[in-house]
Amino acid sequence: MPNSLAYHVVVNALEDKAGWTPMSRFVSAVSHAISGHLPYQRYHAAGRARTAEGAGAGVVERMVNDFLATDINPGYLLLSSFQREADVLVAFNAYNQSAKLGVQTSLGSSGYVRRLNSGSRNSSHNANANGADGSLMAHGDDPDSCRQGTLAIVETMMATTRRNAQLPSGAERRSLTTTAKILGVEASAVGEVALVFESEGHIPIASVARKLGCHQRTLERRLRESNITAEALRQASRLVRASHRLSSLDSLTMIAFDEGFSDLAHMTRAFQTASGMPPSLIRKLMRLSQNTLPALSPSL
Repeated sequence: MPNSLAYHVVVNALEDKAGWTPMSRFVSAVSHAISGHLPYQRYHAAGRARTAEGAGAGVVERMVNDFLATDINPGYLLLSSFQREADVLVAFNAYNQSAKLGVQTSLGSSGYVRRLNSGSRNSSHNANANGADGSLMAHGDDPDSCRQGTLAIVETMMATTRRNAQLPSGAERRSLTTTAKILGVEASAVGEVALVFESEGHIPIASVARKLGCHQRTLERRLRESNITAEALRQASRLVRASHRLSSLDSLTMIAFDEGFSDLAHMTRAFQTASGMPPSLIRKLMRLSQNTLPALSPSL
């Protein structure tokens, strides 16, 4: 599976790198808002390492949830926005069918089934889950830690959905700024630039510098010191802003134009790279959630 992918949250959690700082975590969140997947080989290797260390399901779950708390990828914005578990089932299956993943995970009313794209020798594993009816069937040669990482995402999505149903205004509205506040970097140059882009849209970096009262070169140098560029912040902000507008009545072409994409094809490619799904599919799933959901269908 040379070109297969895995979702970045599970990869980062399983790799459990030392030396993360609040700023490096924020930079990572911005990077993965633009491209939410990492090579499947890293996912599998990290899973083997965690399994060899004897990391239990609770450890893996805590690491995954830590990264999910600051995840602003368009795909996760969709999956964490629902108020009914049935919506999560449809959306998660649609994501798995659309993204080029090394492991395909199917959610159903009786739990979920995972299978490797490579057609490798199958094995089975059973565990408890909070989503669906609480059962898990896994097929493939993934290490246990890999399965536990994906299971943690599913459980968190279901818990978030139940919590959303209790909130008067529904799901929380995540953004670069809310993530910066969670990590405590909102007062940094990076956090201030992110706030300007989220407030003003796709303005030139020179305009951002003027709003912040400094020279463009000074601002760009301060961003480089944090290992990030203004363009990365602009692109991540553009994707998040566009994601929040997909539930509106605005046409996709209008959203693309308003948010600074050159055209709809450009926005479609950006969403596909970021989340494994085109904006048309995300919009379809959002609109399905407002109505009675059909049976799970590959046509999604």
